[in-house]
Amino acid sequence: MSAPRILCARFPHLALVAAWGRHPELRSEPVIVGGAPELRLPVLAASTAARASGVRPGQPLREAQQRCPGAAFVAADEAAVAHLREELLSRLNRLAPLVEVGDEVAWGDLTGRHAAHPDSTGWAVAVARCIQELLDDDDIAVGVASSRQVAEIAARQAGPRHIRRVAPGEEAAFLAPLPLSVLPLDQVVAARLAALGRDCVGAVANLSAADLQRQFGPVGMDLWHQARGGDGRGEWSPGHGLGIPDPPRRLGERILLEGGTGDLEALRFAVHRSALDLGDRLRRHGCRAAAVTLVCELEDAEPSGLRIIPLQPPGSGAELWPVALELLAGLALTAPVTAVRLEVEGLRPGAGRQVDLWRGGDAAGEEIGGAASRLRARFGRTAVRSVELTVDPGDLPERRFRWTDPVAADAGGEGHGSRVPGVPTGLTSAGGTSEGSRGRAPEHRQAAPASGIPVAAMPLLRR
Repeated sequence: MSAPRILCARFPHLALVAAWGRHPELRSEPVIVGGAPELRLPVLAASTAARASGVRPGQPLREAQQRCPGAAFVAADEAAVAHLREELLSRLNRLAPLVEVGDEVAWGDLTGRHAAHPDSTGWAVAVARCIQELLDDDDIAVGVASSRQVAEIAARQAGPRHIRRVAPGEEAAFLAPLPLSVLPLDQVVAARLAALGRDCVGAVANLSAADLQRQFGPVGMDLWHQARGGDGRGEWSPGHGLGIPDPPRRLGERILLEGGTGDLEALRFAVHRSALDLGDRLRRHGCRAAAVTLVCELEDAEPSGLRIIPLQPPGSGAELWPVALELLAGLALTAPVTAVRLEVEGLRPGAGRQVDLWRGGDAAGEEIGGAASRLRARFGRTAVRSVELTVDPGDLPERRFRWTDPVAADAGGEGHGSRVPGVPTGLTSAGGTSEGSRGRAPEHRQAAPASGIPVAAMPLLRR
């Protein structure tokens, strides 16, 4: 079996590349992405010329203007950044079986052999050229190593327009002379190591795992692995590479309701909690579900359930919740509910969609938008309004914000009597008991296909 080979490619921030696409004349000028300097917002990205003046991402825009008065300030084009990210992901997927793309970094699995490239160096060159052609920029730095962390450090050490390879088994020797700042260390841990005279990675690697664990607890074990070229004890341990394990055949969440209830708000809360928890498990596995089943276990009666095959397979809680809500609206409950069971099956890797390793919580905006949409549907369009920062607030604190007119409901929420987008009309009645999310699939009784969930059932969930 071939040793794992992970590629890390670093490139200019995609928001900066999008700004250059709109303003080609700024390529050789200091550019700061984030908005007008009057806004109380942080710097999102900065060009090399702006960084030379001390501008760093995360700084307030006003401080960035003071450090680089001649810089051009541009707003981030989120639509253009999303398009660049998706296009880069699509192109890299043609070169490597597993790919992740972030705002400034891309990862690829070069384990094994490629028919068009004799070794990992030629393969890495092809990836670098692919990124260079799309972004129209030469400042691409590439590192190749046996672990994710060492590949990223190698890319930083390589610098623009260079590729740094770390041969298998040479990770510890490569890291030994480097300062401790190359490792993701907490400042307190770094200060204690410096006080002990350990100022480079090799000095820490010479310590035993027991000594580091006594000094720093579980963090010490992570440090012991990282100093030897691993990725700690987490998901990215040595040998895992970017491999996604085979997904389970089905997943499920079951919530018990004490004493049984017929309150629709309580049922809605239980289903919502199940959808979020199950969506988190889908994201951790990097999977999407081909089918979703909702079963309500009734008191002194047969369970009532529905199964649906969404046109857009859900892969997160924000995508699973509208489907679960529509299933709940279509159930005919004849007795108090004692338990709610939400199951997904037909799991497969989420092809064409990132696994959120570059930034956590990418569905938070969708969840907030869906909640705002439900509030508008229940209390009217003026119940939820947006707020914006004013460009020139003056000296009055109350003038710092400006309320905007209400906007249309976001995708992911439901409107009055409207169907959730992406859900087909075929529904199947389900009954019987289940042996759990890891057992056999429950046997469902087939019923005549329905044309969809009755529109009249939707308002009942909003009482």
